[in-house]
Amino acid sequence: MIRMSVTELTMLAALLLLAVGCQQQDAAVAPPATSQLLVFGGPILTLDQAKVEATFEAKFEAKVEAMLVEEGVISALGDLIDLQALAPNAVKLDLAGRTAMPGFIDSHVHVRELGMDAIKADLVGTVKVDEMVERLHLKFPTPKPGTWLIGQGWDEGAFASRGYPDRAALDAAFPDNPVYLESLHGFAGFANGLALQAASIDARTPDPEVGQILRRADGAPTGVLLTLAQALVTREVPAADAEQLEQAIIAGLNTMARTGVTSVHEAGMDGRDVTAFTHLAEQGKLPIRVYGMLNGNDAELMQHWFARGPLSRPDGMLAIAAVKVFYDGSLGSRTAMLRAPYSDHPELANPTERITPAAVKALADQAAATGFQMAVHAIGDEGNDRTLTIFEKTLAAYPNQDHRWRIEHAQVVLPDYYQRVAKLGVISSMQSSHAMGDSAWAEDRVGSERIRYAYAWQRVLDNGGRLIINSDLPGEPWIPAETLYFAVNRQKLDGTPAQGWYSGQALSVNQALQAMTLGGAHAAFQEAMIGSLAVGKAADFIIVDNNPLTMAPRELANLQVLATYVAGSKR
Repeated sequence: MIRMSVTELTMLAALLLLAVGCQQQDAAVAPPATSQLLVFGGPILTLDQAKVEATFEAKFEAKVEAMLVEEGVISALGDLIDLQALAPNAVKLDLAGRTAMPGFIDSHVHVRELGMDAIKADLVGTVKVDEMVERLHLKFPTPKPGTWLIGQGWDEGAFASRGYPDRAALDAAFPDNPVYLESLHGFAGFANGLALQAASIDARTPDPEVGQILRRADGAPTGVLLTLAQALVTREVPAADAEQLEQAIIAGLNTMARTGVTSVHEAGMDGRDVTAFTHLAEQGKLPIRVYGMLNGNDAELMQHWFARGPLSRPDGMLAIAAVKVFYDGSLGSRTAMLRAPYSDHPELANPTERITPAAVKALADQAAATGFQMAVHAIGDEGNDRTLTIFEKTLAAYPNQDHRWRIEHAQVVLPDYYQRVAKLGVISSMQSSHAMGDSAWAEDRVGSERIRYAYAWQRVLDNGGRLIINSDLPGEPWIPAETLYFAVNRQKLDGTPAQGWYSGQALSVNQALQAMTLGGAHAAFQEAMIGSLAVGKAADFIIVDNNPLTMAPRELANLQVLATYVAGSKR
């Protein structure tokens, strides 16, 4: 199998854009409106790697006055007078004092779920079942009997702390409709009696091998299903058809584009997702770039893709080159794998190994042999330790491979994690929103000693490791300005706690921006094409109302995206 380098792919993409630009006028995503675009009139933050590294502790201020874009590619950066002379007829984009910067790369998302959430009841922030019922009534005021009612967003971590809900109120409110409510982070589900009946779940139903059916004192199910027990019900929920799936993907991507995201890493594509994303890419309908991570827990899917090899479209809009493995559970639901018992209510914990270490090792071996990147969901310190050990054993046979393997979340880790990932070149893919969302109960779960090695972004960098910051949307606040705010301030949006939660692990604005732009590009082998504003790179940039490098850190969540450009075309 011949694989082109990132540089070769970038050059090929530019040549193809030049060759076929005029032939793509009928595509759903139009080519740049002009062959030349001159951007000027405000700060242009290139976030160029060399310049940022040279002035890392000082706040890097771009000195670039203007940027020239030709056929979707940045052709020049420099003084305005020089670029005007180069392109006297270019269409002018005057920033009028506003700031241009690279588009955000959200390097761990579930964009199809974001789009599908539009047809679900929004349960984010609910703390009682009665509130869930109220939200469901608002979303589905007159449901047809027998129709499934779906909600999303109740916080399983918060409920685990105060006690999981019971379905009695759901049963009373919706006697004629099966109801299924997805949790905020996806590690629990909540069903009413009709939904349980459709799935043939009753007091006699045994727990699945991986997962748990929570029960009342008499053994009857409460309606709460943990981790893989959710599949007992979700397989009964009518699936979206191909057209609805594509509509959801487009809706999700367009929503993200409006917030300044120009590229995403879709974490866990199943077979239907692959078909939908590929079809949209072939039709030119992807509004922003997508880097696909296949669902590694699907053996049949991976057998096909290991035989096929990675996919990379020459236009740079879609690549599928990673394997996303779900290893353990979540800290909030006490299903993450910890080496020592949970510090609070260990009797309620159900540490979950969603796939065996042997199966992960087999996937890692095949990925290394076929050129796929490995990305493993690991939350608990035991889950992270086992994952790293597997990585070390597999990669020992490939000492010169530029693997860029990743651990997704890396929330609670052993003290030696940071040295090990730095030595191995493993990327820590972490979510600033998770730290703030979990801060109310995380220390209760793991205690005062283990918490010092949890959600520790600065420890990754201090030990020479690579860090990327992303959202894991649609759970938690996910807008990039908010993700940036959380990373820099270690505070919730309401400004609490006043001094920041374990503020020593906060990132500088420079560090956070790098982790959300060029870091994400590097994690997808795309740093030669996107991630910063540099000559020869795609013109993926955004216009914002303020300069994030000079505005007050506690105002970062208020940063407004005014326009988003991908390959020089406004989205």
